[in-house]
Amino acid sequence: MRLKRICDMTEVDAQMSNNPEHDLKNYSTKVQQKVKKLVNDILASVYYDINTVCVMRTNARLDPNFENTTHYQIQFRESTALLDRVVSYTFDPAPHADPRGMLRRLDGFVKLFGWKMLSICMLAEGFRRACREISHPAIWMVLIKKFKDNRLSLEVFARSRNLDWRGQLLKYSGLGLPKLENELRPARSMWQQHPHHIVQSVENKVKRPIYENYPQINIDRCIIDSSKWETLEDPTTRTIYDGRCDLCRSPEICDCKLDPSPGTLVELVERPGTGTGVRALTNFKKGDILGPFIGELLPPGYSGDPVYALAHISKKDADTTIATVSPRHYGNWTRFLAHSCNASTAFRARTIGDRTVMTIEAERDISAFEDITINYGKGYWIGKTCMCGEKNCVSKISKYNDSFW
Repeated sequence: MRLKRICDMTEVDAQMSNNPEHDLKNYSTKVQQKVKKLVNDILASVYYDINTVCVMRTNARLDPNFENTTHYQIQFRESTALLDRVVSYTFDPAPHADPRGMLRRLDGFVKLFGWKMLSICMLAEGFRRACREISHPAIWMVLIKKFKDNRLSLEVFARSRNLDWRGQLLKYSGLGLPKLENELRPARSMWQQHPHHIVQSVENKVKRPIYENYPQINIDRCIIDSSKWETLEDPTTRTIYDGRCDLCRSPEICDCKLDPSPGTLVELVERPGTGTGVRALTNFKKGDILGPFIGELLPPGYSGDPVYALAHISKKDADTTIATVSPRHYGNWTRFLAHSCNASTAFRARTIGDRTVMTIEAERDISAFEDITINYGKGYWIGKTCMCGEKNCVSKISKYNDSFW
């Protein structure tokens, strides 16, 4: 997982300074592309920064000597200082105190999105930098449109990770700021649930993922019910036949673990026609391991899960299945990946540490805010119709080639 470096905001802003047009359509294609890339990178940085701040806050509360406590305090202090200036400007919008128009733009941001959203975004260093360095109205309008399109996503992301947005605003309570008191009222808690217990629906609401009338529960590693196996041994336990660790290349059993951070920067979204899918909130590079496919380990050939089950194959012999991974009730975010016949990821059998795992790996670069997809395989679509719409769609090919199957 990599956060794409934000290109020089000041440089892009300066390139457009000779043209006062507010509508980006009045600029060249090259400039439009540059602005859209800049705005995309800024929003991606907001998600990244919010997640970082939440992780630092949690670690600081658990360990007062946590090495990044100072960095967290700096983020909170800088955010609070800028909020103070916005609040002061609300009561006294003096032009001489705002030569670049930053406070005027932030005041407009509050009028559009409210104090809660401003507090959420203000804790992101990337957002504060954008406020300081962007002055051109055309760039700011594109940025505002991007925030508008992702308003629910940002709020769900922040609240489900327990961002302390409310703590920043409490000191302004009672000052008579428009709508602030209403936004500070207690709301349903999200952070007590895992972020991947929340799906953003097509109606712009949130709901819990349900399958067979049971809530789908997130787990961090595969589970196994020994009563369903003839042997008590975990079939995914690493042996000498599984080869070297794919992370450290050690031929011996090692302590390697997959990095869980890619899963912190994805979200579950409902799409018309295909149901719950996964959207990237950061940029992934070709070859990145996005995460393990996790669920209940069941014997090879298990047929009780026709929707989610995946064969856990041997890395040395793709024709050998050592278990069936069924995440219908217990699993992680990877079970929600939508199918595409031109998928951005693929399944891979890997040896990691003391286990063999089925991983999800990027087949190409994946941009922030792109839906992550995977190919379910031709067999999955026997008797079904694929709706991915790709030129190489399995259902289109089979329609004109009866011998395809």
